[in-house]
Amino acid sequence: MTFSGLFISTSGMLASQVALDVTSNNIANANNAGFTRKSISFKESTISAQSGSSQVKLFSDVMIDEVKRVRDFFLDQQLRHQNSAVGKDDVIADFTIQLNKILGEPSETGLTAKLNDFFKAASDLSANPDQETAKTVFLNSAVALTDSFQKIDQSIGVIEENLTVDLVGELPVAVDIVNEKLAALAKVHNQVVISQRVGEPVSELEDARDMLLDEVSKLINIKINKAGDGQVSTLSMQTNPTEAMVVGTNSFSNIHSPITALTPGNNSLTLTVNNGNGNATGPFTVNFEANSSIKDVVDKINSTFKAAGGKGSIASINPQSQLVIQSSTIDNALNSSVASIEIAPSSANAVLGLVPGVVSGSDSRMTEIVNSNGLLYKFVLENGDKEAGIYPSKLKMVANDPFETHLGYVDQASGRIGGFLEMTNKQIPEMRSLLSNFAMNIKDTINKLCVLGKTASGNPGTELFVGNSANDFAVNSNILENHSLFTTGKTGAASDGTIITEIADLFFGTTGIISDGSQSEKIYLDSTNPGFSTSSIPVIPGESIKINVKGVIKNDGSSMNAGTNGVNNTSSLVQIEFIDASGAVIGSAIDFPASQGAPADQVNYSGTIPANSAFVRLKMNTSVDANLADNFGHFGISIVQGVENNAANNFNNKISQIIGDFGTRGNVALARQTNSDSLLSSLDSRRQSISGVSIEEEAANLIRFQNSFAANARVISVWDSIFQSIISMI
Repeated sequence: MTFSGLFISTSGMLASQVALDVTSNNIANANNAGFTRKSISFKESTISAQSGSSQVKLFSDVMIDEVKRVRDFFLDQQLRHQNSAVGKDDVIADFTIQLNKILGEPSETGLTAKLNDFFKAASDLSANPDQETAKTVFLNSAVALTDSFQKIDQSIGVIEENLTVDLVGELPVAVDIVNEKLAALAKVHNQVVISQRVGEPVSELEDARDMLLDEVSKLINIKINKAGDGQVSTLSMQTNPTEAMVVGTNSFSNIHSPITALTPGNNSLTLTVNNGNGNATGPFTVNFEANSSIKDVVDKINSTFKAAGGKGSIASINPQSQLVIQSSTIDNALNSSVASIEIAPSSANAVLGLVPGVVSGSDSRMTEIVNSNGLLYKFVLENGDKEAGIYPSKLKMVANDPFETHLGYVDQASGRIGGFLEMTNKQIPEMRSLLSNFAMNIKDTINKLCVLGKTASGNPGTELFVGNSANDFAVNSNILENHSLFTTGKTGAASDGTIITEIADLFFGTTGIISDGSQSEKIYLDSTNPGFSTSSIPVIPGESIKINVKGVIKNDGSSMNAGTNGVNNTSSLVQIEFIDASGAVIGSAIDFPASQGAPADQVNYSGTIPANSAFVRLKMNTSVDANLADNFGHFGISIVQGVENNAANNFNNKISQIIGDFGTRGNVALARQTNSDSLLSSLDSRRQSISGVSIEEEAANLIRFQNSFAANARVISVWDSIFQSIISMI
């Protein structure tokens, strides 16, 4: 008689009890966030004895093989990667919605309405230039327009400040939070490792670690590495020790003050830029206007880079007011040893504090930030100066010690922090720049017309607008104090509305070309002006160019074509000249092709910009008319480099483009957010189906293990009866 049956039933009952405890714990924690269900497996344990030369099996019993957390590491990795994407997309969608609300379109009080009111008032004044009431209405509408630009820019500035301001901005707060969570993660990870070594239960600690990993992934993309036994081992991240970046040696005290050393002989900069990801731009030459400010220099470098085929921006101003040129702010840039900035020997180098040569970046590297020893590195935010353009907020990795030794910059951050960086480095500055450029287009174009007029006393007209950006765009206070300084016509006569008519035509007409991909202005050629020339417009050598001129020359009261004019059929009355950076004319002046007879009002020229060209300009041709003293004319001119936009692009269309750009950004961001959320929800459902607790399944297990426990108990009861009977017999 053996007791093997009793041992089998006892072990079965004990195993069932453990299984019931595990199942009950699963059910009790079904609604607890971060809880991972446990599964139990059993195995047979055989007790044997030596009998002579062979092993004799005495009995077998049931043992607990393993109680384990049900996780899919690969699925967890997928979900956390998507969690980072959702974090970034949520931030971008939220901010683009806020920016569109600020623009306030469509509405009766939005920027479009103010712009329409301004040009309608200009149109009304052109019909009645001698009416003071009409002039007052026009000037009041100009004030309303500039106020609208200011309020929009200031509101965007508030959003940007709330995002970046030290200590309390959303970006620095997010960086502090991720550092805190990484420190907590390092502590829990260390406890897991120690507990595993001494054989203590670690499931609750592992659940806590997984919750922290999920929370961190929402903020930033961290790579989770496994050890040989499949356990979480370390956390690491891609960092880049150095960037392809050039910093000028000169500091500029005021970003809007003219750089007087920028003259026609010292205004050329030649660059070649490689984004480190297979795309090189250049060499291309940037030609600056004389006396440009450092802000103008930044804008010109970025616009010429884009015109040369680059995407994104390369120039900015750092907190020390120095010019910075870098590859990391190019779209899809990758910091690597291939990324480079090359500065050729150029005339503007010394003026800007730049040294000729090539500066390359370095390859990024994977760095452990958390392991069983704790938190090795943390993140620190480095902010740039926003006033002069796009200078990025950078996330750098430093040693987790009092010295905070710099390790490198984070390469392409994702998560909410990545979204904040995207907004503060790219989206918000681009939107503010778009708005400011439009405001300055309005200011410069209208001011050029205003100064061509004359007051009743014969003095030159006063510029209507002042300011350097949308933030300080305003109506000239002198004009508001004295309306007579604003001129409606060229002659000064009360009934002369030639100037204000040209202003109105900028919005309602098609001759004032203001669009991306082209440079343009309303011009007034007057034979009494030295050189009879317009202001020069920078161009890029080798680009295709199309110049459209709409207008007629007034000669002794007769209308004459700007092209072939009947005085001299071999040359046009208005000519084209290309000039180099020093101001010297390249080749001979170019005639417009013969037009279809006077007084047709439009002539066109198409060609390729000659090598070494820095600017193009138009001038009166003094050789075609013996007496040009009384010749003058208004013109709408468009100079289009590269592919021409065939649509008429007046100010009316330009504001539509800006509103469309804001709206498109919002729609794209919302679509990405929706798609990201949908994918994350799908991954989370899959994880829940594996790691989450199913009450129905656990209830079935509960019944199964209860029945198993009861069955084993009944067997023990039978054995008890047998033993009692045997004992009674004895």
